[in-house]
Amino acid sequence: MSFLCNYTKFLRGVYSRRPIIFQYFLWLSMITILILPLAACGKTPAEVNANLGQEFSLSIGQTAIIKGQDLQITFEDVIEDSRCPANVTCIWAGRASSIIKIVQASSQYRMVLTEPGLTDEYTTATYEEYQLSFHLRPYPVAGQTIRRDEYRLQLIVSR
Repeated sequence: MSFLCNYTKFLRGVYSRRPIIFQYFLWLSMITILILPLAACGKTPAEVNANLGQEFSLSIGQTAIIKGQDLQITFEDVIEDSRCPANVTCIWAGRASSIIKIVQASSQYRMVLTEPGLTDEYTTATYEEYQLSFHLRPYPVAGQTIRRDEYRLQLIVSR
């Protein structure tokens, strides 16, 4: 607490002897120094390490490296989300489709993962000898829009 009081007294002394432009520059510098570290908060790491059979979550643009398998999976985008919102009566359950990029050895393959609406269960798809169990979150709620950065693809890769 005494540090804060001494710092405040220091600033008052600086402001009383400096031109107004210097005061603005000093305030701008302090705000930048305080806000810059916060900008790094909340960012997701670019890569996730996972084992076969282990559940993991990817945000759009994020890559999972499956240990010991020479396999990488990148969640590229959500291309459709027409799932019937929770607590709404719909005539169609809807569906959600996501694009993933799979890199194995030196080959790349893009795959569309589509899951039905009105379920909280994992859907499965097959790539080569791997089984991909997946679920897109969050589930839509009536009257609320899901931002692109809120989507997470839950995955389990097994053989």
